[in-house]
Amino acid sequence: MRRHIVLILLTLGAVLMIGGGVGDLLLREPPAAWDRVIGTPVANLPPGAARLLLTLLHTLGGALAACGLAVLAVVYGPLRRGERWAGPVVAVVALLSDGLNAWGMSRLGLSYFWGPLAFALLVLLGLLLAFLPGPVFPASTPAAADRSARAV
Repeated sequence: MRRHIVLILLTLGAVLMIGGGVGDLLLREPPAAWDRVIGTPVANLPPGAARLLLTLLHTLGGALAACGLAVLAVVYGPLRRGERWAGPVVAVVALLSDGLNAWGMSRLGLSYFWGPLAFALLVLLGLLLAFLPGPVFPASTPAAADRSARAV
């Protein structure tokens, strides 16, 4: 049962990371929520500045979606096989992508920073549950167990 909950948390966090990135990619203009941060309505920005901001947002969105896909690949590959290195890799990817995304949003005073923060926290909660005593994903082969023991 714990294994099932762990996979749900990790998958949900990763899918939400992908969804957030795709959401950024689908925006056609800088969001109006940036008005206060920029100091002027985004509709009044020079076209070059608006294009630059939107390009940066699309770049971030692509990177966030890629990180979510990477989390899914590691969770359903090495982590499920019991590779001990996979947990820290998933944690680093989640924290460096959506964790820093949330931190940057909160520094700018954007109220929706809680979204990416929740995505990263779902992944971290899943990892905590996975690595409580009696790991959920034991090494499936002697070779994997040997590689995991050397990695620790």
